Amino acid sequence: MIGRTLSHFRIIEKIGEGGMGVVYRAEDTKLRRQVALKVLPPELVGNEERRLRFLREARAAAAVTHSNIATIHEVDEVEGVVFIAMELVEGKTLRALIAGKPMPIQSALRIATEMAEGLAKAHQAGVIHRDLKPDNVIVDSDGHAKILDFGLAKLLEVHAGAGTEELSKLQTISGELTREGKIFGTAAYMSPEQAEGKPVDVRSDIFSFGTVLYEMLTGQRPFMGKSRTSMLIAIVRDPPPALNLVRGEMPHDLERILFRCLEKNPESRYASASELSKSLAACQLKLAASGVGLRAVLRRPRFAVAGLVLLVAAFAAGTWFFVHSSRARWARTVALPEIARLSENGEYSAALKLARRSVRIIPDDPQLRFLLNAVSVPASIHTTPLGASIYMRVYRDIEGAWEDLGTSPLKDILLPAGLLRFRFEKDGFEPSERSEFGSRELRFQLEPHGAGPEGMVRVPAGPSRFGKSPQVQLEEFWIDRYEVTNEAYRQFVEAGGYLKREYWQHPFVVDEREISWENAMARFRDSTRRPGPATWELGSHPEGAADLPVTGVSWYEAAAYAAFAGKSLPTVFHWYNAADMSVFSDILAVSNIDNRHDGPAPAGRSTGLGPYGTYDMAGNVREWAANAVGDRRYVLGGAWNDPPYKFRDSDAASPFDRSPKNGLRCIQTANPLEPVLTRAIKEPVYDFNLEAPVDDATFEIYRGLYAYDPSDLDARIDVVDDSHPHWRREILSFRAAYGDHDERVIAHLFLPGTARPRFKPWSSSHILGRENLPLAGNWRRVPSSRSFHARAGPSCTL
Repeated sequence: MIGRTLSHFRIIEKIGEGGMGVVYRAEDTKLRRQVALKVLPPELVGNEERRLRFLREARAAAAVTHSNIATIHEVDEVEGVVFIAMELVEGKTLRALIAGKPMPIQSALRIATEMAEGLAKAHQAGVIHRDLKPDNVIVDSDGHAKILDFGLAKLLEVHAGAGTEELSKLQTISGELTREGKIFGTAAYMSPEQAEGKPVDVRSDIFSFGTVLYEMLTGQRPFMGKSRTSMLIAIVRDPPPALNLVRGEMPHDLERILFRCLEKNPESRYASASELSKSLAACQLKLAASGVGLRAVLRRPRFAVAGLVLLVAAFAAGTWFFVHSSRARWARTVALPEIARLSENGEYSAALKLARRSVRIIPDDPQLRFLLNAVSVPASIHTTPLGASIYMRVYRDIEGAWEDLGTSPLKDILLPAGLLRFRFEKDGFEPSERSEFGSRELRFQLEPHGAGPEGMVRVPAGPSRFGKSPQVQLEEFWIDRYEVTNEAYRQFVEAGGYLKREYWQHPFVVDEREISWENAMARFRDSTRRPGPATWELGSHPEGAADLPVTGVSWYEAAAYAAFAGKSLPTVFHWYNAADMSVFSDILAVSNIDNRHDGPAPAGRSTGLGPYGTYDMAGNVREWAANAVGDRRYVLGGAWNDPPYKFRDSDAASPFDRSPKNGLRCIQTANPLEPVLTRAIKEPVYDFNLEAPVDDATFEIYRGLYAYDPSDLDARIDVVDDSHPHWRREILSFRAAYGDHDERVIAHLFLPGTARPRFKPWSSSHILGRENLPLAGNWRRVPSSRSFHARAGPSCTL
């Protein structure tokens, strides 16, 4: 694997290996940063259940963003190799730091507080780790903890009666699945409910956390055994050894926190990791302020003289503190809680400003240092050429003022965590704006005045993939900063664009039959039958709409305009590389999509800025791409009234489609586009009809993936509609079998009004439980059709 490239990641070296995968150091050639690449071992590629677990790990971890959780950048599959690209954390595992010896109390408490913060964020997102242990915690070079491997979160639970063959397929990644089939995780760090194979919630992670904290403080685990079985029995039955028997005296508050985490009964533990983290933070502050360490020293006679010296020093420090107590009290009692609140709400810029102010007052405060690390990223910014003025603001703070960072190069500055906007200005160069996550090394290239095509931005060369199509290598290209406007398209119309055949370079095909150029031109008329987009009239755009993106154009018209402008339509590869889906959630929050406005916004009015300086790639209007899919053409990005997922998902339409949603954006390349880029590409939709039927044992595994906890459905009939002569419509709702069960599922049931069915249909009485027939989890497989049917009969196909 060394030296191989997966997607846009070049593998450098192997840095770790476990049952879940092999970890490599790799270079992200697209964003010019190093990442950790977790690859499913080649010998396990054929194991579908293991592959699904691997992908589940990525989805669970990617759902959570926090400074104490390793960030997932991407999950992909290339040529049968499944991998996760994640943040590369330089440091040591907590296991290596413990090394069988007790850690200093302050160090252990600081790391534990950060772990609890990370768990709290994960739990708020509905993710349970289920395998928290020292091996899954990395402490970086700055002493901060990051939790790895949410690989066992929400994994498949197996029925107790599973056979030997089935169980062999369900061995967990670490070989820790018991023969009973319900125990996941590493035995030494399980909660009692895990050890017994019972359902778990966030409090299971809190017990595992307590086990890790005990080991940090004592150098040994609280529950030992000569065998795996005896260890599990100890977890379920035995109390942990008292700390004074293992380490000696311990701060009372810390001991109370630890043993509350290790309660056998989940009801007796902390109800949430958020509550736990607050207790740890309070304990940390109390220890720092009260001098618990000093009192412990003074109790030992041989250290009494040194203790007295420290006491004198503490008295002098106390005098200074009294003089300056007003500012320090403000920093600790007002600023620190506010920084924590701002951090929790994702307001990192405001939190960083307050933290900078507090650092001048309490520079060595451990809680402040912890919070400062949570809300900021140390970075260096370089530009080509040097000497550019750099301005920054938080991506979503579209009304905020630009902060002057200084002149490049900037080294070792603190940037707010999260996605940021940067603006660059330098005499003789085009001013530009880019979006980028704060990272340790940021590099930007400025364009001299007039060096590039007007109104376009540069996208660097790099690899690209679309769906399951083979990876391609793109040369550097230019793409329109904004969508093509009505005014720009009017120049094409007034230049005789609809009269000159040289711009119309593609055959016109309708129902697999080519039609004439004249016939096609007759289709491309405005509302008054003049040549032009469908949304125009009298051969021109509506008054006052010059800056709006042109809409109502077909793919053929878009391609003709691109030829007129000396450009081309982007291929799907070019379009997605310029859009860069790694920042899609932030772009959607500020883009014209999901009916944020009543129609398209003028070019540049939306603040959805891409990483290379493009605007409106999410929403506003759909943009035609060069590639065909069957008899249609791709049209990407979604429109102002499309749901947000349309930005990521590919869409396609007839090349003659002239919807008011349709617009365009062009690219320009140094060389003609190669056929491999412009070829027809199948939609990235998996064809399940190509799958071979599986045996019954494997099918049971798949079915188990959709298992749910049995609970009262609380079903009811909400609406009854008898207005139609041929059927009766009932709208039903029942409690969802996931989450906290507060969400309800809506079902629409249509019952024959006049027909006499051959099979008795399901009625509301079945759903309401009057015939004791469950709605889910009671399926059988029909090999001939590969579909799922309820056992109520063929008329009940779902």
